[in-house]
Amino acid sequence: MARQASGGRSLLSALCGLLAVLLLPVALVGFWASVMLTRTDVFVDELKPVVSKPQVQQALADGIVGGVLSAVQLQPAIEKALEVPIRAEAAKLVASPAVATAWTSAVRAVHTQFIAVMQGRGSTELDDQGRVAMRVAIPVPALTSILEQAGVPNAAAIAPVVTIPLVKASDLQTAQQAYRIAGAWGPWAPLVVAVLALLSIALARRWRMATTLVALGWVATSLLLALVIMVAREPLVRRAGAEVARTVADAAYGLAARNLYYEIAIALGVAVVMLLVSALSLAFGRRRR
Repeated sequence: MARQASGGRSLLSALCGLLAVLLLPVALVGFWASVMLTRTDVFVDELKPVVSKPQVQQALADGIVGGVLSAVQLQPAIEKALEVPIRAEAAKLVASPAVATAWTSAVRAVHTQFIAVMQGRGSTELDDQGRVAMRVAIPVPALTSILEQAGVPNAAAIAPVVTIPLVKASDLQTAQQAYRIAGAWGPWAPLVVAVLALLSIALARRWRMATTLVALGWVATSLLLALVIMVAREPLVRRAGAEVARTVADAAYGLAARNLYYEIAIALGVAVVMLLVSALSLAFGRRRR
């Protein structure tokens, strides 16, 4: 009877240890999705410098030219003549503090809307191709005199909105389903994994062996998660489509990867401490004997 009880404890210890190891990557990603992903200020700070990237500035300049020409509604010959000076001014404008401020506001708005959609508190606007887009409202006071000379009425009121497509609506729906799962499980996930590890150690007949196995399992799964994050970056960013969208997606992915790397480093640190405790305990036990 005692052997059966001991065997049952060993089996339960092994099961808890296996779950603690296998669920660690899921817990790290879930915690990031439920806690770190919602930090709008951090997201905005990360994507602020992206406005200085050549791909983004080119897209903004093209959007300004297209937005202004579609708003003035002049004769085709006049619009064609205006395109050269408008593009020259737009190239200067996209490097100005005003556009940087407009970019920051757009990033904050799209992240706030994204989190609201993920949490089921709102809906998102789609462009004509069914994509979620970031909209940058850009004031163009430098173009007022050029447009007035061409006979454009209310030239000072023209403020083109540049649309930068980010993800497909179908991808957003998939992300929303994953976020719901992470939102329910994510905040408690590290605690659940820690409790499973403690149960595995407490129920084991050889606690040092259980501690060592759980720690080595955490090291292996943490390194595997880090490898997956590195390898997945390029194919996931490529899904964004347009070059400017890939630039934005790459910056956002970099922020997510860095947060996950911090969590992985903490998990590795805990695993190393567990290995040290197990080794030191074994060494002191031998010396006492």
